[in-house]
Amino acid sequence: MAIIMENLKRLLDERANAWETEGKPLTDIASERAFTAEEQEKFDRASEAFDGYTQRIKALELTVEQERAVKDFGDMLKSDEQVRKAMFSELRSVLVQRANVSADMEFTGRDLNAALRNLSVGTDSAGGNTAAPDFLAELIRPLRNFSSVLGAGARIITTANGNDLTMPSLATPGAAAVATEGNTIGGTDATFAQKVLKAYKFGQYMGISRELMDDSAIDIEALVIALIGENIGALLGQKLAVGAGTTETAGLFTAATVGKTGAVGASGAFTFDDIIDVEYSIPAPYRANASWLFADGAIKDARKLKDGNDQYLWQPSTQAGQPDRLNGKPLFSDAYVADPANGARSFGFGDVSRYWVRFVNSMRIERSEHALFGSDQVAFRGVLRADGILTDASAFKVFAGGAAS
Repeated sequence: MAIIMENLKRLLDERANAWETEGKPLTDIASERAFTAEEQEKFDRASEAFDGYTQRIKALELTVEQERAVKDFGDMLKSDEQVRKAMFSELRSVLVQRANVSADMEFTGRDLNAALRNLSVGTDSAGGNTAAPDFLAELIRPLRNFSSVLGAGARIITTANGNDLTMPSLATPGAAAVATEGNTIGGTDATFAQKVLKAYKFGQYMGISRELMDDSAIDIEALVIALIGENIGALLGQKLAVGAGTTETAGLFTAATVGKTGAVGASGAFTFDDIIDVEYSIPAPYRANASWLFADGAIKDARKLKDGNDQYLWQPSTQAGQPDRLNGKPLFSDAYVADPANGARSFGFGDVSRYWVRFVNSMRIERSEHALFGSDQVAFRGVLRADGILTDASAFKVFAGGAAS
């Protein structure tokens, strides 16, 4: 872990230095005049290099989160005797089934830590290893790396079943009125609507040949489990951001309303004024806990923007685990949000905790020796049930590119 943290700090420092020595001089030019062809080429190369640093930093941060999740889950087992005994019993059944050895087994701390890395694998008879409810919190942390919506602080709700969750939401707050003595008190009523959280199923099914399982020099099973988990996490991240709604999750950018529309014929380009207009399109109480969510392609343009004091709005993070900032607020990039274009919603701002994400239990990743018996394959299946809704449309607003003409 120490080596990973050292490398992470080094990359953060190198990225900050690259911005100061290469990025800023070019953006200073862009604030005064248009780039020459050579300058544009240099800026594109610098942006690609900077994005490369960012991706490597995210990969290391994901590794750190996974290592912490394993440690925290192990600590939770050690502190809860009942859960620990239940987990030991489950581990015994898994190892007995796979190794065909006596059930009279004991585990050392080292054995437990090694086994915890594969706890997401289910048994054929029981349909999956049982785990304490606390395990979902450890699942959420790695998932944040696949979803900017989760990373920006969406509220997490966990339920034991997938029944629809119907919740009232405030449509209009109503208004008070001055009341005079002896007269009926006036004012207007608040109006309410209903929001429903469903339990859409995200999953992947994969068959691996017995030859590959037996003959590979690497741990194919662990690789397959990781791939299934990552693929489900990536799909969830996409739907939480831009899901179409109706028959699937309504993503944050789909459910949000437009806070500012860009200039006509600008191909979705935005200015400093547009940033400020979007920021102030949400009520002041929500701005205190607000974050920016940007398309990857929009961040490059945001790096060029300056405020009225000739200071850059965008500032790179120099601390592991902390996001970059735009105009003093956290900035999260999202690969699924549309890049700037006519009519495209390329970034948004608001209190993301008003977007609620519902999980049904935790992700299940199961293994079967029998499902593909005829083709001599081992089957793996991953399933996650989840949904998300924006509970207050005034809490998050998006920028939309103007029309073509």
